[in-house]
Amino acid sequence: MKRFKSILFLASLILLLNFMTYAQKEVNKSFTAKETLKISTVSGDCTIKKGTSEKILVNLKYTYSDDCFEYIFNEGENYLKIEEDFHGNNCNGKSEWSISIPTNISVKFNSASGDLILNDIDNNLSANTASGDIEIKNVGKKVKISTASGNIKLENINGDSDISTASGDITAQNCKDGLNISAASGSIIAANVIGEINISTASGDIKLTGAKGEFSVKNASGNIEAENIELNEESYFSSASGNVEVILANSAAYNLTLSSASGNSVLDFNSNEIIGFFEFLARADKGEIISPIKFDKEEVIEKNGKDYDLKSFTKGNNSPIVKIKTASGKAELKK
Repeated sequence: MKRFKSILFLASLILLLNFMTYAQKEVNKSFTAKETLKISTVSGDCTIKKGTSEKILVNLKYTYSDDCFEYIFNEGENYLKIEEDFHGNNCNGKSEWSISIPTNISVKFNSASGDLILNDIDNNLSANTASGDIEIKNVGKKVKISTASGNIKLENINGDSDISTASGDITAQNCKDGLNISAASGSIIAANVIGEINISTASGDIKLTGAKGEFSVKNASGNIEAENIELNEESYFSSASGNVEVILANSAAYNLTLSSASGNSVLDFNSNEIIGFFEFLARADKGEIISPIKFDKEEVIEKNGKDYDLKSFTKGNNSPIVKIKTASGKAELKK
């Protein structure tokens, strides 16, 4: 009986120690507004939003032991820097930051594995994570974001957006002043974006909807789908081994090139008037050229030791110049 009571006591003691170790602690701080807010977390998730106060209000909740976890506030004249620091190797728990700020503060965020959610600021944002996800809405100026394997989501950005990831997916909606996106293996989806649009990925798919501007869109092995596209400058859509399909919102007024090595290149005028000089290129033995309009000129040319069919026509004017190219797929124009 005594042995049973001893075991029960030890078990209760272990449970109590675990509870004390993982019990949630909370910190609240208030700071005067600064030009820049700098945040550096290790694994802590962070939510930043527009506040109702002219002060920076910080709420931290964490379950780490105070022996291994340290939060640091470094306040300068024009900046507030918030950091996480760990001591030792066995530090179990989690941390969550909730920060409200005046809208005109610029934000710089860095984290190893923490997520970032940010809403409603009128200044610049830069954010970097190794594996954390990033979700951004309603930013008034420039956005610069990079992550190794996290996903990125953007919505309602009024400044330039410069986005990169190694293997995460990227979604962008309502970006109004240019979009520069690169990904190694992630997919990219963009809707209602305006300006200079540069998108590239190695093996992910790219999908554009309702975009207007100057386009440079390319990938190595994924497909490119672009629908309701309006050109403001000369533009390019190219894939090495995927399909390329572009559906125009109106008649192309600027030079346009679609190309694919082993996939299809398809340009759809979507019932808009076809005007300009059109040139089609496809390998003679593997590719196919399709057009609803009769060609003015047809020839076979040699390129890289292979024979290619080169066909062209002019309708209305000699410009814009539209080129549709493939090696072993289809080079097709649709009305």
